[in-house]
Amino acid sequence: MIQTILIPTDFTIESEKLLSCIAELKNAGLKKAILLHVVDIFKSQGLAPMFKENAEGKIAEYKQLLEEMGIETITHVAEGDVNKTIIKVADEENVDCIVIGATTSGIIKGRLTGRTTNYISRRSDKILLIEKYNKLEKGEEELYAKTCSAKFSKVMVPLDFSDNSNKTLDMLRQMKDIIQEVVLVHIIENAKNKTQLENKKRESLEKLYEIGNDLKKNLIVNYVVKEGKPAKILDEIAEEMDITLIMITTHGVESFKDILLGSTAENLLRSTAKPILLIPADNR
Repeated sequence: MIQTILIPTDFTIESEKLLSCIAELKNAGLKKAILLHVVDIFKSQGLAPMFKENAEGKIAEYKQLLEEMGIETITHVAEGDVNKTIIKVADEENVDCIVIGATTSGIIKGRLTGRTTNYISRRSDKILLIEKYNKLEKGEEELYAKTCSAKFSKVMVPLDFSDNSNKTLDMLRQMKDIIQEVVLVHIIENAKNKTQLENKKRESLEKLYEIGNDLKKNLIVNYVVKEGKPAKILDEIAEEMDITLIMITTHGVESFKDILLGSTAENLLRSTAKPILLIPADNR
């Protein structure tokens, strides 16, 4: 279960809106939050002391908001390399999950949601939750609407039947008391002809049914097998079925082995309006 989380913040609109989603994690076992702001040593130069002082005042406001939600909260303001410091603090505090916010308006903005997300997913053994926000326009004002409402009501789980993707099922079972419905998905990429495609679909459905037989004791279970490019198909399914969270491992076999190392992950993170929960694989 997710009991302790790390929230790296750069005080952007996305990171402020992120706090409103944290209360929902209490249903997943959340007890403690660590707020972290890193003063980038490569950008601050001689102004680092001033940046730190300003950050300490702002992060104290964030702490107060979380404590009002009944969440034990501690803060860190540090100087250093942003990516490395996030992973270092996550390890030192022994957190279960790192939570980052991102907008859904095309390219993911902010230094905590682009390269940092990929870096953390490759280097950290922590779960990574990427929350999403819809960017709304109201005249010249930019507004952001969270997409995290009822995050655990309908969860999509892409599976490639590898040991690593089984880790997602372990997480799913741990959360069975808060998840209402699950959609098990398998994507077929490399069928040589129609006959092979139909055979693969039948075999994949049989495997999904076997997995679902165990889960449906506690959850509503749906099954989807499709052919195509993983990121595109996953995004389409998420929209068509009103998915509230995509839960996936960081590595698997075939198409998923590079899920966070190439265009598949980049495209999925950019295109989907759904929160994503990344489960770290063992082969790091």
